[in-house]
Amino acid sequence: MADENIIIKTLEAADLDQVSRFRMEREEDKPLEIFIRRDARKSAAANLTQTYVAKVEGDQKVIGYISIMCAEVALEKTYEIADKVGADRYEYQPAVRISRLAMATGWEGRKIGRQLVETAIGVVLVSIVPVAGCRFMILDAKPKSIAFYRRLGFRLLDTEENLKKATPLMFLDLRNLIDGAAVPAAPAEPQA
Repeated sequence: MADENIIIKTLEAADLDQVSRFRMEREEDKPLEIFIRRDARKSAAANLTQTYVAKVEGDQKVIGYISIMCAEVALEKTYEIADKVGADRYEYQPAVRISRLAMATGWEGRKIGRQLVETAIGVVLVSIVPVAGCRFMILDAKPKSIAFYRRLGFRLLDTEENLKKATPLMFLDLRNLIDGAAVPAAPAEPQA
């Protein structure tokens, strides 16, 4: 399976992308399984989320997916936007939220999740930032996923309330990528 060519594309409205066999073993992941199988197309049709799927080239079966949606983030004076004086006077900053990221059972650990996140970041940088102003990517991270997102440059919102949450908010400043930096290494953060 290591030689397979993985493609990532927008989830099709028609049944060109087979989601009915998408399975995840852990009970806590069942909502992610249900979303791709039952709700992702409806959510896209209602302009609520856009879902991108990973498949092996030539196969219709979806092996992973990521969903994104418009959002905003309150940084609560924990992060300075140094290149725009006064930006922090606004309670909220423009963002795109990664609302879901999932891999089918048997496909974990193959860097496909990283490819999906990088694809979502690319979509935002190419299709949203130039026309609508968007500074951040955000997500609510499950504890098991925090280290994964840190490796991609996301950092925890450093407030006591956030760090105590079951799924704390993480964010990525897209400006670092726009200015030509590679996916930055996240700084060390306090342990919750």
